Amino acid sequence: MVKNAVISIIYQKENEENRG
Repeated sequence: MVKNAVISIIYQKENEENRG
């Protein structure tokens, strides 16, 4: 599903920012 892909991208981005 496209929604799933978008959520995955957002989750990864947030994870990277959290690791900062």
